[in-house]
Amino acid sequence: MVTCAGSSPVSGTLITPIGRISPIGHRGLIGKVLTVEAKITDKSQVLRELEIFVDEAEVAKAFDDAYKSMRPKITLPGFRPGKAPMSVVKKLHGDAIEGDTLEKIAQEKFKEYAQEQKLAPIGQPVMTDLHRHHGEGAHFKISYEVKPEFDLQDYSGLEIEHPVYTVTDKDVEERVHYLRFNFSTREETQEIKDTETIVNITFQEQEANEAGELPPPQTTDVYLHDPQVVTDLRDALLNKKVGDKFAITLPKTSDDPKVEKKDVPLEVTINKAEKVILPEMTEEFSKKISRDKATSELEVRLLVREELDENSKRRGIEALESNMVNALLKKHQFMVPRTITHALLDTMIQELKDENKRRGYPEDYGINEEEYRKMGWPTAETRGKWLILRDKLVEAENLEASEDDLAALAEKDAAQYGIAKENLLKYYQTNEEIKEKVKSEKLVARLKEKMKITEKVITD
Repeated sequence: MVTCAGSSPVSGTLITPIGRISPIGHRGLIGKVLTVEAKITDKSQVLRELEIFVDEAEVAKAFDDAYKSMRPKITLPGFRPGKAPMSVVKKLHGDAIEGDTLEKIAQEKFKEYAQEQKLAPIGQPVMTDLHRHHGEGAHFKISYEVKPEFDLQDYSGLEIEHPVYTVTDKDVEERVHYLRFNFSTREETQEIKDTETIVNITFQEQEANEAGELPPPQTTDVYLHDPQVVTDLRDALLNKKVGDKFAITLPKTSDDPKVEKKDVPLEVTINKAEKVILPEMTEEFSKKISRDKATSELEVRLLVREELDENSKRRGIEALESNMVNALLKKHQFMVPRTITHALLDTMIQELKDENKRRGYPEDYGINEEEYRKMGWPTAETRGKWLILRDKLVEAENLEASEDDLAALAEKDAAQYGIAKENLLKYYQTNEEIKEKVKSEKLVARLKEKMKITEKVITD
């Protein structure tokens, strides 16, 4: 008897994993591939169920071989090691030995059939059912996932918007102000005279909750110059003094889109105020914040504009590529194997853990894996869908990472990283991730050629 354990991400039933199967076939199988009695049922676009029937003679021989193999390893009271009567071995250990043997038969038959029929399972096939009736052989049901089959839709002439983000004098001013703020000093004050002030306030909502109680008060710092500060609150704080209290109604927002936005009456108490003293844009300070690339405020502003222009260009390209991906996904409707989505969620969670370690936090800091998997499922599924579609597009466009492509990339990166081109090229020639990156860049270029791209200037 096989004891089934574990919850399947595929079917939600109790299943037994039967071993990871490579999607490119199997090598090194012992003996000739046998023709087995089997049938495949399509459970969905990506889920298959393989039912395999094994006759009694083969099952009996497998059991016999298993008993002969295990008997020398079994020690029983009253018998010399390996000399216990077979009838006693079967009575005491028969269920376990036969259960393990049936699982091995299922594994072997699945591998044989997958190779013989050129199946392309992904992830980990699972045994969902096993029936063994004495004298009648055995049959197994094994679920596995495959990549979805679908036709590429025509995407030539597809209209795509390319956001072009412009940099204004205001953007430059805010960036320079931010650089100065990072090196500012503070001076406690009793009166709030201008926006270069950080105010510590406590606010108390004046609307009772369902239990008839007021929510607990909250305390926070407000930097009045911050453009994210609500204008009404900024205006209300200006010209006030430490210790003042005042009433104000402000909009209450939430990250949860299901929570309705509404105006809430508040009582605000001013606890403390600090004047922000920004450093002067001297030659010394200009050199400091520019790493000796600028010696005056004007040169700093020119460098800042150059940096913002580069960031805006990169942001526009990323937005364009995102719009291209979304448009292609919208034209192609197909299921994503749950195996792929789960694997991508694993990667996303590991990236969060790695970031925590990089920042010196405990690996699991702030990460609720169960909640993250629920919230992150749509994102991971969309990423999986794009991976599948991207591979199909690369194949359809006959895109490859040629030796010339790798050599050009190695030459470019050698100058940037200070590594010999020849060494980089050898590494790139054996690195599949680099090759896939080259293919992706070629795909983006090909899509841009075929799609109708319209620029839209974004000034805000």
